[in-house]
Amino acid sequence: MKKALLFLLFIFCIFFSYYGRFQPVSLELVKPSLKEVEIKGEVQNPGVYTVKWEATVQDVIEEAGGMTKTADDRSINLLMKPEPESTILIPGDQQTKDLISINEADKELLCELTGIGPVMAQRIIDYRQNQPFTSLEQLMEVKGIGEKTFQKLKDDICL
Repeated sequence: MKKALLFLLFIFCIFFSYYGRFQPVSLELVKPSLKEVEIKGEVQNPGVYTVKWEATVQDVIEEAGGMTKTADDRSINLLMKPEPESTILIPGDQQTKDLISINEADKELLCELTGIGPVMAQRIIDYRQNQPFTSLEQLMEVKGIGEKTFQKLKDDICL
């Protein structure tokens, strides 16, 4: 009787040691290794990129070829990890403005420059018809534009 009781106890222990041991594992608990993130705005190549799961906003920007010159990264957390299928928007710098080309601008556009009126704008146009500007400093050769006027204009003009 002792042997039968020990045998049943042995079978009982084996049965309960394996009971519940082989439960199916949900694959939803396994983290994916890649994610897709869209990036827009002031980057060289906006679009959808597949990046590593641990990738940061900085990594996505690098995948997109980097930021443009007019990008404003002050409001962006570069260390943040974007959610899968999210969109990252890189804003432009609101302080940047379009420069006025002294070789191509018409009279109206030249008049928008500080210290340039219709007469001075016409002088710039007449000067560039004879020879186009090759440097910004050459603008001081136009009659009526001196060093002080040029200093006011130099940050707003280009060739």
